[in-house]
Amino acid sequence: MIEKNYLFLVVLGGRANLANVELHDVRWVVGSKIEDTYDELRRNWFGIFEGLHIDSYKKIKYVDGYKINLKNIQNKKLKNNKFLKENHNNKNLWFVNIGGYDPSSMQEKHEFGLVVASSKFEAKNIAKSKWLKGCKKKHKDDMASLKKLICCDDSQIVKKIGNWEIELTLENNFIEENNNPDWYGYQRLDKI
Repeated sequence: MIEKNYLFLVVLGGRANLANVELHDVRWVVGSKIEDTYDELRRNWFGIFEGLHIDSYKKIKYVDGYKINLKNIQNKKLKNNKFLKENHNNKNLWFVNIGGYDPSSMQEKHEFGLVVASSKFEAKNIAKSKWLKGCKKKHKDDMASLKKLICCDDSQIVKKIGNWEIELTLENNFIEENNNPDWYGYQRLDKI
């Protein structure tokens, strides 16, 4: 039986040289279950390996009424090692990290997640309307489209993850997932 693969949004935690506090980063990985992604997560950590852990993850199935499909593109290479994929609906899956300030706290607050939008501007506005309620001076810290592999300005745009390409399918029955993790806690990756 062939197992279905899913897109996972994972929050990693750990340390880095010269850092005074624990650091966190977000990764997108593909697997049939979270354990399938551990090697990839370890390879992509930028800091010290000792103490590397998962703080939370979410299996992404739907965003803003669109089903998230993964297409294996390993054997679909074209001229110049490029991949051809037409976007018929002009919508992309965007990861947005919003920052903001609470006057009663020293640290900047952050909230991130996925939205479906036609442009960076639209994605940023959707995220700002959904997240960090009550915070002041909300701003985009990072944003990436999970659609193309090119860099422009301060956004990394991703068309594929490994050998997988993301395809959005508008569902007839609107399904909206929340931004809550499927799992949260402290899962060490350096000890397994």
